[in-house]
Amino acid sequence: MWLADNLLRGVARESLHAVLVSNGVPPKLAARGLAAAARSPELEAARRRLSLTDHESLGARLRRSLQALRGAEIERRRAPGPDEFLRHYYSTGTPVVFTDIIPRWPAFHRWSPEHLRQHYGNVELEIEAGRADDETPDLNFERHRSTATMADFVARVLAAGDTNDLYLIANNRNLARPGLKPLLEDIELPAGYFDPKPDRAARCGAFWFGPAGTVTALHHDTSNILFFQIVGRKRFRLYAPDEPALLARARGVYNNLDPERDAAALAAVPGFDIVLAPGEALFLPVGWWHHVRALDLSISIAFNHFTWPNDFDWYRPGTPGR
Repeated sequence: MWLADNLLRGVARESLHAVLVSNGVPPKLAARGLAAAARSPELEAARRRLSLTDHESLGARLRRSLQALRGAEIERRRAPGPDEFLRHYYSTGTPVVFTDIIPRWPAFHRWSPEHLRQHYGNVELEIEAGRADDETPDLNFERHRSTATMADFVARVLAAGDTNDLYLIANNRNLARPGLKPLLEDIELPAGYFDPKPDRAARCGAFWFGPAGTVTALHHDTSNILFFQIVGRKRFRLYAPDEPALLARARGVYNNLDPERDAAALAAVPGFDIVLAPGEALFLPVGWWHHVRALDLSISIAFNHFTWPNDFDWYRPGTPGR
């Protein structure tokens, strides 16, 4: 193993021979061992694999260099038709903010904690609670599951102040609850973007609601997502999928780096830092790393049932063996 590792790294055979001899290996035996290691099929296979990895790294570096020309701002614009959206954003993995979708929704003018309490107060929810004392509450979301009525949860959110202790998150699947189905009547997804089959929105939608101070740790998703910010503001930090510093610290779909805690380590990593205002929708391409903090009491929804292929569960570079 030691010989193969050093040969792969390009260490001269003469140097390796000298090290072996200095450690008591007879010169002829050291020479035979080196020759055998250099001829091994396993070493040749490893060289081919390493060469392929180097080529892929060069390709990723080229993409990052070209993407850097876009500048430090995410484009904000009116939502295009589905063909343009597919060509310019979905198929290229380019984040973008749409400014004109949500303001047309009844939800934008109706939804508030009080509206949720009045109209859905008796609906039982799955919530996340006790998150504040957990360093990785998103990774450990199952530990924090409990139930509450909407009325009780609204009261707790209003009394909470700035905290990451309680939250409704995507993994709670609350938008699929029959009692919350009328919420979907208050929205209208962009025509041609999403699968129109009945109940797809409920099954493929996510609903976030919590106080200022809720945080979603740096992670990536395995599908494209259109994220709608309805009440309050959220701050997003986004980084491209192929950033080496982030890939080196990946853990499953999460990352050991934290933009708030590890600012120095991320200072040289290109990314976007945006505040998503009420009424804005963010397209989050698959694989993009993102960290999210609610700056205000916040209500958000998101959907991923696009009409185009959107199952990239194989993309998990932080999983051992991938």
